[in-house]
Amino acid sequence: MNKIKILKDEFVYVDTLKSGLQIAIHPTPNFKRTIVSLQVKFGGIDQLYKINNQKRQIPAGVAHFLEHMLFSNNGRNLAGEFSNYGANVNAYTSKSITSYKFSCIDHFDYLLDYFLTSFIEPDFSNKSIEKEKKIIAHELNMSMDSLHHKIYQKLKRLMYADKAVTSDVGGTVTDILDINQELLNEVFNTYYHPKNMSLIISGNVNPESVINHLNQHPYNLYEWPEFKSIERISDFKNMKTHHHTQKVKNNNTNMVSIGVTVPTYIFTKYPREFIHISLGSILSNAFGLASKNFDTLKKENLMNVSFSCNTNLERDYGYINIYIQTEKQEKYYQTIMKMIKDINKRSLDEELFDIDKKMILGNYISVFDSLSRIHDFIASCIVEDINLETYLENVMNLKFEDLNDLRNIFTKDNIYSVRYLK
Repeated sequence: MNKIKILKDEFVYVDTLKSGLQIAIHPTPNFKRTIVSLQVKFGGIDQLYKINNQKRQIPAGVAHFLEHMLFSNNGRNLAGEFSNYGANVNAYTSKSITSYKFSCIDHFDYLLDYFLTSFIEPDFSNKSIEKEKKIIAHELNMSMDSLHHKIYQKLKRLMYADKAVTSDVGGTVTDILDINQELLNEVFNTYYHPKNMSLIISGNVNPESVINHLNQHPYNLYEWPEFKSIERISDFKNMKTHHHTQKVKNNNTNMVSIGVTVPTYIFTKYPREFIHISLGSILSNAFGLASKNFDTLKKENLMNVSFSCNTNLERDYGYINIYIQTEKQEKYYQTIMKMIKDINKRSLDEELFDIDKKMILGNYISVFDSLSRIHDFIASCIVEDINLETYLENVMNLKFEDLNDLRNIFTKDNIYSVRYLK
């Protein structure tokens, strides 16, 4: 077991079980609650892949569907059992991963055992599959009615050619109709192998005792088949049409959504933490509350509470999304597009960079005041292969001139926009 220092008096204990499951334990004796996450490197984008040089194509939405099914297989009901013990359990599927999480105050050993046992030899009955199809179809139909969802999906379809990238994590109603027992068993056996998963535990636990307990658990002792390497296939080629405007019926406001794609070479050239920190710093410098651009937008009444600027970094690709609802869409659009294109032309504010860097360091330290925040941070680092031991050092060593290369992504070739007009 490897002991990693992530802050003064804060340590993460990392180990790999016999089964291949990667373990990260962060003991927090000052908290009563314990949080556990089981992460699978299988998400909405994983629709085309090769195993043993054989190509396999699956419908969109399978990862999300499987997540739902694992809550009630082998006659088990995760949500119901955890509720009986005053604990919470939940899950989500992103484009890159599926994550299952529970939190509890008492009965940790029993709940951990029950939780992990749910991921051994699942039994997906045809009856439960058909029942789940109706539930998910209802969810999908509800989300499709949202204009915010529609403009976001339209923007992704402008940015990327690959349908695996642009499709909704849940797929479509047509997609899920193709899901059957054979398919679910196939993807479970492919992706839900311990060597493709990680278990993160944060709370008032003893790392050595937890590891000893896990070593004796049936999940670890199970005779797992040999893990077959997965070659994921995606096409991150950009589209030729960059901008789209249309009038939308029953729309009572104008919506503007702008995307900036992060070129794939960035993900092979730089460590993940550098990309996260640098892009965050650039965007804070460009559109943060203390930036000149924010001040200009506010003075010209082009800024309102619906404005958002977010970075979405997935396993092998990423983009920035800037969104607003506005009555002054044309003036806002021309102004914000010029500001975005100017990021790689005009000098950034070095004083703001220094302030932002101090804020990042302050936020990192304050994360340890919240069990859920530090747990989520550690879980993200594990699944993204970010070095926890050097994360803080990398933040402290980040220099103003280090931002230059990532500033160069803000060019017309990487900028896309969708406008829905009332």
